[in-house]
Amino acid sequence: MPLRAQDGGAPLSAIGWLDQALAAPVPDPVLPSPLPQDGTQDGPAVDFEPIASAPLDGTGLAATGLFTAERIGLPRSFWGDATLDQITEAIAALPQDTLPSANRLTLRVLIAEFAPPWGMTAPDQARLLLARVDALIRLGALEQAGQLIDAAPEQTAALAARAFDIALLLGEEDRACDQMSGRITPDQGQAARIFCMARGGDWPAAYSALQVARSLGTLEADKAALLERFLEEEEGENLLPPPQRTTPLTWRIMEALGDPVTTATLPVAYAHADLRGTSGWRAQLDAAERLTRAGVMQPNRLLGLYTQRRPAASGGMWERVRAIQALDQAIAARDNARLGAVLDEAWVLFTSAELEQALAEMTADTLASLQLDSNGTEVLWKLLLLARDHAERAAELTPDTITARFVMALAAGDPLPPDTGNGMAEAIALAFDPQEDVPAALRAQIDAGAPGLVLLEGLRQIADASTGDLQAATRGLHRLRAIGLEGTARQIGVELMLLERRG
Repeated sequence: MPLRAQDGGAPLSAIGWLDQALAAPVPDPVLPSPLPQDGTQDGPAVDFEPIASAPLDGTGLAATGLFTAERIGLPRSFWGDATLDQITEAIAALPQDTLPSANRLTLRVLIAEFAPPWGMTAPDQARLLLARVDALIRLGALEQAGQLIDAAPEQTAALAARAFDIALLLGEEDRACDQMSGRITPDQGQAARIFCMARGGDWPAAYSALQVARSLGTLEADKAALLERFLEEEEGENLLPPPQRTTPLTWRIMEALGDPVTTATLPVAYAHADLRGTSGWRAQLDAAERLTRAGVMQPNRLLGLYTQRRPAASGGMWERVRAIQALDQAIAARDNARLGAVLDEAWVLFTSAELEQALAEMTADTLASLQLDSNGTEVLWKLLLLARDHAERAAELTPDTITARFVMALAAGDPLPPDTGNGMAEAIALAFDPQEDVPAALRAQIDAGAPGLVLLEGLRQIADASTGDLQAATRGLHRLRAIGLEGTARQIGVELMLLERRG
């Protein structure tokens, strides 16, 4: 019972869709637009067809990308003369929990094609590409990480190891082994080689390789014991404790042995494994909510799961399922009075899970033309602003408050009204004050040709701002505006005002 479009009530179709970065300690076993235009266009979103399969001018691994820098309004010389250590430290510090527009910008920066930093050697370029891939994996953007690896002009052993991990988590073991063949050296991936030998049916060779690795002491004891159990196919027998660190391979072997480790306590990248069709509806919903909240899955895929069947329980996630289905029913019945009440309830439920942006993207197009009673009108206004493409309609629904007028001015690109009495609004207004000059240190950094470091630090500050740091709000937005991302800065300001984040 999918949400229906306003033209005839037709259903909206749901669209389809490393080591340290994926390693995690195992818990104790327990048997979850009218905006001003800058260069950051709404496309590409997190799922897209790559535009190029290699750097456009063949300038090396660091230049690998899926679309040009200009497409997202940034200079090709994004990294300037920054050093490898400066860039990789800034990439590693990119926050996982941030606002939707900041997260969208983060992903685009990681997969865009930029010129290598000035004078960077080939080995350092390879390390920079690997840092970008690892950041994507850490953020849960497995498909984008895989596309970036495929786009590289050459495949290093480290990239092949990441591709192997990604394929395992996406349920593509055969492809994982094909990609590993000849790329990962034995000392880098003995466990992977043994696993793939067994997957290919060469059990004697796999067992022999395991014994050699054991005798040489090149495999951790817990990993060797796990592989031995896998090779002997002792499902449910001689149960072993899970390895101290879970990797995609050890996770997959534990699952094959009928002793899976729950993904809920593992890094977000593991949530993809619950979407392979082998998990139950609840596990799929948990995974989809987690990935949607991380900004790496389109909300319409979550919508498809929400409307798949009727909830069998109550509380938490099941109430969000009920709310979406109730919205669908109210739209189909053209019951605007009921719709307003359900919308108010849905906002509260989705806010509690930090999924307001998903609710906006799932419903705004359908709801934009509807006329609601007093119930639901303010929520609809928020959803239209979050969805980014309905500011004109949102302007018609703006509540008659100082704060709401401030938010509307921010979204419309208008001068911001002073004296709102709201601390966050005043912090945002300071960043947009035409009388305020760009701080000298920031201007010097930009003039020196290092906008990349300026932007990455700004993204970190935006994450701090989302949890209430007012100084970080001013500084982060100031950085985005200083490098020309006016529209993105304004949308982030809207989100700072409308979304509740707890850190």
